[in-house]
Amino acid sequence: MDWEEVKKQPDEILDLAEKVASSKNIKLIICIDEFQNISTFDQPVEFQKKLRAHWQTHKSVGYCLYGSKRHMLLDVFSSQSMPFYNFGQVLFLNKIAEKHWVPFIIERFAVTGKEISAETAGLICTLTENHSFYVQQLAHFSWLNSETTCNPEHVTTAFETLLLQLSFLYQSLTDGLSNSQINFLEATINGEEKFSSKEIIQTYNLGTSANVARIKQALVSKEIIEISGSDIEFLDPMYKHWLSKYWFKLK
Repeated sequence: MDWEEVKKQPDEILDLAEKVASSKNIKLIICIDEFQNISTFDQPVEFQKKLRAHWQTHKSVGYCLYGSKRHMLLDVFSSQSMPFYNFGQVLFLNKIAEKHWVPFIIERFAVTGKEISAETAGLICTLTENHSFYVQQLAHFSWLNSETTCNPEHVTTAFETLLLQLSFLYQSLTDGLSNSQINFLEATINGEEKFSSKEIIQTYNLGTSANVARIKQALVSKEIIEISGSDIEFLDPMYKHWLSKYWFKLK
């Protein structure tokens, strides 16, 4: 398909799936990953308007739009000024629970002739906070460390190896943060909640209450934390562990 021709006939391209589905009397679902990147396109709002104008008329095609950057997706779907506002149902996927991870890890070890107890598999989940990518990565490192049976010592050693492997990335990330942003992360790791209180602001040198709000927004934009109500969570649990041990040197 020639791109220059595509640009000349965008309407036909946007309706292509609907025409195919209708002609074959079938239903289609179009899945688009990392949909939040649409906001980086040239004239993003105009493009979104065109997409919605076509897609909302389709009767034989459904659209599953998803991505990994929640705050950017919310900007696309939850802002009343945006074309995709109320386009469809917004679903937030929770992390896979430990009760599902543990039997999976045990089964994958067993396939290779190795054993791991439910307790040790649970340790993998706990250390990675059920983060899908890191659960699998730590499980793999733990598998490499063990011969026939994986024990907690293998997991903790693998965990340290993984942290050190990520150190260069995390060092670079932290170097790009301001002192107040780093201080805010330390307060978060320490379990602080009243970030606008005079005591917390002075203890962690956060400036002012208004500055705390700016710090939060900056860290959300940098995809370091996610805020849901009063809860603040690191998007990367390994980064939290790395900061705690190697940057803040907390016990």
